[in-house]
Amino acid sequence: MVDLVRNDVNRVYRGFNSDCGEGAERLSTPTLMRPSEADDFIRLSVDADKGAGFWDVLRLQDGLLLCVAEGVYSDPFRFFVSPPVDIISLRMILSGELAFCRNAGRAIHMKQGAMSLLRQAQAGDCEFHIPEKRPLASVTLHFHADRFAALMGLDEGALPAMLAPFSDSTGGYNYCETPMTPAMVNGVIDIIKAPYTGMLRRRYFEAKTLELMCLVADAAQCSDGEAQPAPHAPAAAYVQRAARTLEENLAEPPTVDQLARRVGVNRTRLRQDFKRIYGQTISEFIQVRRMDRARALLREDGASISAVAEAVGYRHAGNFTSAFRRRFGVAPKDIKRRH
Repeated sequence: MVDLVRNDVNRVYRGFNSDCGEGAERLSTPTLMRPSEADDFIRLSVDADKGAGFWDVLRLQDGLLLCVAEGVYSDPFRFFVSPPVDIISLRMILSGELAFCRNAGRAIHMKQGAMSLLRQAQAGDCEFHIPEKRPLASVTLHFHADRFAALMGLDEGALPAMLAPFSDSTGGYNYCETPMTPAMVNGVIDIIKAPYTGMLRRRYFEAKTLELMCLVADAAQCSDGEAQPAPHAPAAAYVQRAARTLEENLAEPPTVDQLARRVGVNRTRLRQDFKRIYGQTISEFIQVRRMDRARALLREDGASISAVAEAVGYRHAGNFTSAFRRRFGVAPKDIKRRH
């Protein structure tokens, strides 16, 4: 799979505009597929023997590519790309981590809960490494460097200090990283869990992408002046640990008290910060993630409804069916029938 991924991702980088969107039907390699005629994006699925998950690639406009990744790998996974010169990558990692290495140099570790910017002003081979058995959920924006200031909504000649190096093409490459704010976390969650398809999906992603750009610009401006970094950024770290623990134990999630002990805060603070950052109570979060996981399992060949119900913590298939219908408006059997 590594060679296929390298070739396909390189092609997405090289074509940038031609291989995504209207040109998606020209892609014929087996690891790339267009989910439906109504959806204007490419899905790169993880081979079943390597793990589970996907990368969705969507061209939002000329020179702006959105990549949404969610999955987990059974073994350490490496992929190689040779991006064209003068592309900036804005990456936000909700869970998991990535290691990035350019031209066999020192690796940069992109950690959970971090927002990073990467510009390569000179061509070079790059390697990305995804650790095994750690669920990765991330949103990445790739865009041409000459559009950086405009997409950020800032004046080219007055970029904040954190962003100014990315308008300078004289260096080999530029990189910066900062903790995600709670608003960034919410934006990434909204994109990863977007329920829309077709044109509505595109419009939604366009709006959320502009929102993320504004949040990055605002964070950069605040870091330049007297304002301090977002006051709730430290809270995001332990709340994300709590969320990851829940997602890894959906069949038998810990109680709020157990969860609070695991992440090192009291239950009241955990509940308050969890609701503020994710916009859901802990029980609502569990329910939504259970149903999302169930839908993904139902789409897999051979997964029975009773087995899926048990996998997400339901002892009785009838209760599972009722909960699934409340979430998606259809019965589990209807999802299986479509696939």
